[in-house]
Amino acid sequence: LASREFVPVISRILDISAEADPSEWTVQTDRGRTRFVLNSEDDIRRLGPSQALITDATGVRFIIPDTSQLDPTSRRLLSKFL
Repeated sequence: LASREFVPVISRILDISAEADPSEWTVQTDRGRTRFVLNSEDDIRRLGPSQALITDATGVRFIIPDTSQLDPTSRRLLSKFL
């Protein structure tokens, strides 16, 4: 059950390697800094007006509870994919 509920919360997007697919993301989460590969823009889903769910290439899900609360750099990077 714990592995099924493993959904790190992204607080900052530090870097995205490329604007083309696949891209490597470096993010800060509630569980520390991590990197993951995003296969395509289709792996980012809006969950309402300000929430987003990102699924990496290995199936790990990351959540951004409120995109408007991200810092300006993170919002700019994310906007290229939403």
